[in-house]
Amino acid sequence: MIAGRSVVLYAVLTMALIVPMGCGGLKGEFAVKQPLADEYRRVDGIPEFPTDGHVDWVYAFREVKDVHTIGVILMKREIVWVDVNARTERIDPAQKVIYGAIEGLETGRYRLLIAEKGKIIGEMEFVVYDDSEDEDYEMAGPG
Repeated sequence: MIAGRSVVLYAVLTMALIVPMGCGGLKGEFAVKQPLADEYRRVDGIPEFPTDGHVDWVYAFREVKDVHTIGVILMKREIVWVDVNARTERIDPAQKVIYGAIEGLETGRYRLLIAEKGKIIGEMEFVVYDDSEDEDYEMAGPG
């Protein structure tokens, strides 16, 4: 009788651990490549980019088993978050990466969202700043 309970308890615990791992959905991470860089680097924190710069970004999915239609939404922080740009991308087991670029944006705080069927899969916040004021100050000198 005790051995039967142990088997049932073991089976329940095994199912509790296996089922959540199998139903985890799509996951991935962002990486960016600065001008003159040779490789993409993972994003930590909230990166800052100049308004006159160009930065390539990727979102790499860890595992893709089927074909998915993914939404790529760029939002800017005003009083609330507002959509700046939205598009769809197709991923599948052979194409697990979405590419994009950050350029031509006004100064401000932005959020890049990767979503499927209304569920956010990944997001990256970043700040775009105008460095021309700093250059003007350096050229004029402190005095």
